[in-house]
Amino acid sequence: MSNENTVTILSDEDMKTLLNYNVCAEDREMYQNAYEEQLAAGEVELQTKFQYACCLTHSGNHNDLKLASVLFEELFKEGTEELKRDSLFYLSIVETKLKDYLKAKKYVEAFLSVEPSNVQAEQLKGYIEKHLKKDGITGMALVGTAAIFGGATAIVVGTLAVGAALGFAFRKKK
Repeated sequence: MSNENTVTILSDEDMKTLLNYNVCAEDREMYQNAYEEQLAAGEVELQTKFQYACCLTHSGNHNDLKLASVLFEELFKEGTEELKRDSLFYLSIVETKLKDYLKAKKYVEAFLSVEPSNVQAEQLKGYIEKHLKKDGITGMALVGTAAIFGGATAIVVGTLAVGAALGFAFRKKK
């Protein structure tokens, strides 16, 4: 007897693999051509826009990811409830790939407010939160280093200034 309710938990490596999946050039060209033809004709069907945005989500190119984000934001404004929900999920993926973890977290949390039992979204949220923590710790370390370096620089500059002033004062006395 099989358990149909088995949930597969993705490791960080699995999540990276999922996020780093790249679409093949032929598929990208097919979806891009369909989108551009409809755009040139003056009206792009929501499904065509969605398919092209999904395709761009699986690109390693920064500009493609930015365009995917714009398209999904448009779809969120224009689409059906289902399209809005799906756009939120893909926006969280796109922003994660762009390493804008704050935006990604906002989108995945909005998605989870509509679909709270989505395991893949929960796992993506965990992945995003790990990176937010890591980036926060790195940021604090950089600020701390800058403060220490800045303080040390101020001490050195202050010492040099005092030394120069004393040297100038002694030279004037002679």
